[in-house]
Amino acid sequence: MRVSVAIIFAAGAALIMLAGCNRNPAQTPASPQTPTATAPAPAQPPAPPPIPPATELPVNSVDSVMLSRPQDEPMAIIIHVSGTAVSAGWTGAKLAEESDGGADNSVKTYKFVATSPDMPDADRTAQPIEAEIRVEALSPDIKTIRIVSSTNEVSAPIAQ
Repeated sequence: MRVSVAIIFAAGAALIMLAGCNRNPAQTPASPQTPTATAPAPAQPPAPPPIPPATELPVNSVDSVMLSRPQDEPMAIIIHVSGTAVSAGWTGAKLAEESDGGADNSVKTYKFVATSPDMPDADRTAQPIEAEIRVEALSPDIKTIRIVSSTNEVSAPIAQ
């Protein structure tokens, strides 16, 4: 009986040792001679180019276009545009007629432009800007007015 108790005791000890052992193969630590790859630092976006003072340029964006017909002249159309300039101080906002150069004859395009400030603001916080133009007569073929800025364009259909 002593032999069987000794065998059971030895078998139990062996099982406990096996349960406590890490059965995964040993992992070798990285050697100090192995170079590690590091991710490159993210590139900073390029700084926007300086805005020349007192220069007529397209405004930053067109936010809305509203077309209306004056009561005194039903063939005329008033185009009211609002948008954003890249900084404060922009003046002389206007709509400059663009030649479409043989493009779609049913679309009339205007560029939304303004004059940059004499002392450009380094802050470049967007500022609202508006322009309006009265067009006395448009060709009956024109069905849409398109306003273009430096970053986007907005089109509005002409109600007949």
